[in-house]
Amino acid sequence: MLLPYRWMMNVWSPRLRSGAALMTLLLVAVIAAVLPGASRADELADARAKADQVQRQLDALDAQVASAAEAYNAAQVQLDETKVKISENKKLLNASQQNLEVSRVELSNMLVDAYRRGDPDIVAFLLTADSIDSLVDQSRFMQRVTAHAANIVRDVRTYSADVKRHAKELQQEKTDRKSAVQSRARERSAALAALAQRQRLLNSLSGRIRAIIQRREAARSAADAALGVNAAAILAGASLGENGDFSVGGSIGGSSDYSSSIPAPASSSSGGAAASAALTQLGTPYVWGGGAPGGFDCSGLIAWAYAQVGISLPHYSAAQYAMGVPVPLDSLEPGDLVSFHGSGHMGIYIGGGQYVHAPQTGDFVKVSMLSDRDDIDGAVRIG
Repeated sequence: MLLPYRWMMNVWSPRLRSGAALMTLLLVAVIAAVLPGASRADELADARAKADQVQRQLDALDAQVASAAEAYNAAQVQLDETKVKISENKKLLNASQQNLEVSRVELSNMLVDAYRRGDPDIVAFLLTADSIDSLVDQSRFMQRVTAHAANIVRDVRTYSADVKRHAKELQQEKTDRKSAVQSRARERSAALAALAQRQRLLNSLSGRIRAIIQRREAARSAADAALGVNAAAILAGASLGENGDFSVGGSIGGSSDYSSSIPAPASSSSGGAAASAALTQLGTPYVWGGGAPGGFDCSGLIAWAYAQVGISLPHYSAAQYAMGVPVPLDSLEPGDLVSFHGSGHMGIYIGGGQYVHAPQTGDFVKVSMLSDRDDIDGAVRIG
């Protein structure tokens, strides 16, 4: 006999309701266990993506600071050059003025003697002349005086012209100096503004994203330190031709057009020693405008390193690059200068595909891999 459906549901519904409740609780527990993990994974992925974005912004600001620092160095070099020119021109101007004064006195004495002798031609010229300068400018006067007097007159003319020329050049150099001072101040402001923007960006980060960036920076610093430990051996091996594929520098790839367009120059007699000098400064803080062991920027390190081997280079990367002989990137040797980002940054090759450089604000003189760069635009050899 079949029991009525309604009766069966009434009998079993409590049990069914109890089972359904149990299943619901189990489902809720599973979801509760799974979702937090998934949520945390999503949050971590978002934080890492944000950290990647921030790192790109920081790198761009660091490049901006480095570029402004080198522009500052260029303005400083120009300023130093104008100071030297002004000093030299002042000496030349003073010498010309003294020579002119001596010649004028000698000419005046000659004219007085001629007047006393009653030379009618000289007297006539004296009466019509407004000054000695206007007198010596008259061609007919030159035709009337003796050979000795003519030499004196020519001296007056020459030294007078020298005085005018040096005075004009001096004024132009003072204008150039003013322009260089303004340019230096402008670039300094640009560098400080980029640094301030960098700090604001760091201050705006959440603790989690800042921690991710700091961990990455720590890992990169550890890798840099490991490269630095072996740098001397790499340099020695490269100098002796014992570095396998990098026996004479080595190809860094991605620059075949540039490399094939120029021949390899003769080896440098001082490049290895300059690279070795630069390696003694590993760990020295980056200081823009710095050019001494207490702190270096990229061109300051290069200028200092080459000064240790008796070669004077300006404290400005583009000017340093211009003083070298172009070298193919697949024929690099220790001491070659490698240019990045239009000479906005430079480093000294040490061998093994590695280079030593003063990278950027907040960093230190260190060894890095050329293969990590995608902005190499050439290299030159010094000495």
